[in-house]
Amino acid sequence: MNKQIRRIYELTKFRFDKKTKKAHISPEDWPEEWKRVFYKVYPRFPAVDLNSSVEKSGELESLIASRRTTREFSNEPLDFEVVSSLIFHSAGISTPKEFGFDQAKRMYPSAGARYPIELYLVSNNIIGLERGIYHYDVKNNMIEFLLKKNLKNYMVAATNSNMGMVPAIIILSGVISRTEVKYGVNAYRFALLEAGHIGQNISLLSEKLNLGSCAMGGFDNDKISKLIDLTDEEIPLYIFAIGKKNEKK
Repeated sequence: MNKQIRRIYELTKFRFDKKTKKAHISPEDWPEEWKRVFYKVYPRFPAVDLNSSVEKSGELESLIASRRTTREFSNEPLDFEVVSSLIFHSAGISTPKEFGFDQAKRMYPSAGARYPIELYLVSNNIIGLERGIYHYDVKNNMIEFLLKKNLKNYMVAATNSNMGMVPAIIILSGVISRTEVKYGVNAYRFALLEAGHIGQNISLLSEKLNLGSCAMGGFDNDKISKLIDLTDEEIPLYIFAIGKKNEKK
């Protein structure tokens, strides 16, 4: 990995010391400077109203508008079929097999079609799937069983939250060298953008499947890397907690 990329990554890794733990206080206890949202406008320039009649005009628009972060989940397990659909339609191959794997396209854009992102699934409570961690084999649309273990407590520590207890956790990592061969130091930035594209798919599909999702960028990088046994060329980028919404709230 490019030394500049490694340096940026090391400088931005999360470790849950006293400073970072402050970011995990509940919203009602946030200081005022965290609550105010700023909007940029050009008051001296003419403006044109957008056509509001197109709002929520279809299923996709409704899903985008209704998407919210879920932080309270029920204790119900998830069906394996639902999790399978979520993973495939978020990160799977979208073109027919006759295109060949070198020409295959996926459910999201990738800079130069280099596809550096890998997907891992932590199964805490999925019907028909043993507890542990799995890797998504996108080429064959299968998940590979890497470790059989109850990882709830480990994921609680790695995320510094109760999100580690949810039925399913998706981890997105980046093999930066795949993109680096074409884009050099920009590979890290492009990998982050790509993880964001997949994350939006996960969020919207969760909403469609009536599931809750919580995107997490603040996690202990070293704990996650150790869990998946990543090499220095592969780094964790994004985590999603997935489960059924707590309808009682």
